[in-house]
Amino acid sequence: MKAVTFALLAWVFLGLELGLKAALGFGQTSVAPSFVFVLLTFIAMAATPKQTAWSAIILGVLMDVTNQFYLKGRLQPAVVIGPNAVSYLVASQLVLTLRGVMIRRNPFTLGFLAFVGSLVASVVFVGIFSLRTLVDDRVWQTSHELWTGVKSSLYTGVAAVPLSLVLMPLGPLLGMPGAQTRRFARPPQS
Repeated sequence: MKAVTFALLAWVFLGLELGLKAALGFGQTSVAPSFVFVLLTFIAMAATPKQTAWSAIILGVLMDVTNQFYLKGRLQPAVVIGPNAVSYLVASQLVLTLRGVMIRRNPFTLGFLAFVGSLVASVVFVGIFSLRTLVDDRVWQTSHELWTGVKSSLYTGVAAVPLSLVLMPLGPLLGMPGAQTRRFARPPQS
């Protein structure tokens, strides 16, 4: 995978994530699609396991850095590095496992894998922060956060289908081996 192309796509998708979250959200809730996770799912569908793991960690840390929350009695927002990185890594391993039984060139495959992977990432993220509430004073409602994660995962899967029409042609530009090979290609004509 080409690092420069990955960095450019990560920057664009992080910008989409931060810029469109309020516009695409449902009312006052925090339900919104995750464009960064759609990019991670696309990478996990075609890249090697090592490239996928590093991409998951990098994208997860980027999400951790941009995800701020407030503690009780403090005016300054806090940033915790790790929960998104771990949850993205676990979810990318699920996508790596499932990609062998999927038709990778189908846009609905990216939507399904983004939904399932995002759902797993949400469960891991909520689990990490639920354990963390034992040691810090963050206001955290596990059932509410889990339900929000489920709805956001469904929204991410739906948003991944049209995004796949943009991402799939970019596979060769990323230099991913899985994006360039075809399973049933015609033999060359002589």
